[in-house]
Amino acid sequence: MAKGIINLQSGNPLAAQTWLSSEDSFAVPFVWHDGHIIIKVAVNDANSLRFAFDSAAAATVLFETSRTQTVKLDVERQLDLQGRRVNVVNNGVIRVGELELSELTFIHVPIGQNPLFSDYDTAYFDGAIGYDLLNRFNITILFAEQSIIFSPKGTGGEFINEQWVKLPLLVQGRIPYVDATMKNINGGATKYAFVVDTGAPDYIYLNEQLAEGFAFPAESFETQTQNFDGKQVLKTSRIDFLGFANESFQVVAAHDLPYFKDAVGVGMIGSGLLRKFDVHFNYQAGYLALTKNRLFSNNTYIDRSGLTVEPHRLGALVKEVAANSHATELGITTTAILTTINGEDLTEENFDNLRWMLSSDAPYVTVCWQANGPAKCEDLKLKDRISL
Repeated sequence: MAKGIINLQSGNPLAAQTWLSSEDSFAVPFVWHDGHIIIKVAVNDANSLRFAFDSAAAATVLFETSRTQTVKLDVERQLDLQGRRVNVVNNGVIRVGELELSELTFIHVPIGQNPLFSDYDTAYFDGAIGYDLLNRFNITILFAEQSIIFSPKGTGGEFINEQWVKLPLLVQGRIPYVDATMKNINGGATKYAFVVDTGAPDYIYLNEQLAEGFAFPAESFETQTQNFDGKQVLKTSRIDFLGFANESFQVVAAHDLPYFKDAVGVGMIGSGLLRKFDVHFNYQAGYLALTKNRLFSNNTYIDRSGLTVEPHRLGALVKEVAANSHATELGITTTAILTTINGEDLTEENFDNLRWMLSSDAPYVTVCWQANGPAKCEDLKLKDRISL
């Protein structure tokens, strides 16, 4: 079997790692973009690439974007990834802060094969990395400070004290799982396994068909999503209860993903919930530790605008418009680009903060958009899409 396939299937055991810092730890800052933790990464001869730190990324992935199209790659072969042709790349060198991984195998996804982006204008990050870092280092995400602390194995956990909650962490198939509880159909609490997924932007994702004894609320609304599993419909509602890290969350925003398949867990805990804590991953010792940070709250938010938007070079690309929303009445259509919200231009830096306004309790927001014709600006009324 070829070296690249062996590396991919077994978590890059043939790769080398170099700790370049003279200290026992170092910090890497991150920014939020579309709910993703974005860090600067160097790949081969390309510096300052934008990678999502994604704890559920079993393999490192490099996307073809305007920033990566000239990166030199040692392509071993092509691979069929659920109907899409991607490249297996060997001998990669990846640098994150003061560490370096070399002789690394990763996946390269050409722009025409990427279900996440339609073109360079929508390709707002350049790749994703997770297991290849988490398996080699102890990593702490300080969500409130927007900083990630890297430490060698065997160190980095000295600060864990009684203020932290330690949860057993199961890593299977290079994916991390922890337990959380939900209310079952009889009103009791049942424990379920969830993927710890910093690459999932929202709070809770689950497939009710996998969660025995649990029923997703009947009142919900549907939106479409597209990933490597194809185009899918997901339902959004609020579940009664989630118990996680010794905290009880009530009427929690959640998505039901009928297409989600997993032999271990029933769904994913995403960054929407994780960011309420500081989170320490320790694969070597087999635990996840969490402590509430200064931004902690029990609130979870759901879109009230009827718009599904994603980053675009010019602002926010409208991917979907709910039929019964005020956005439809205003004539906002898919492929339109929102350029401002409440008078502020949508940019890479403020996309997440401005998009959050579409989920706020405000009665309306003022939006400007560009479609086929002159730009338009209107007050967009916001309303709850479910009554829960």
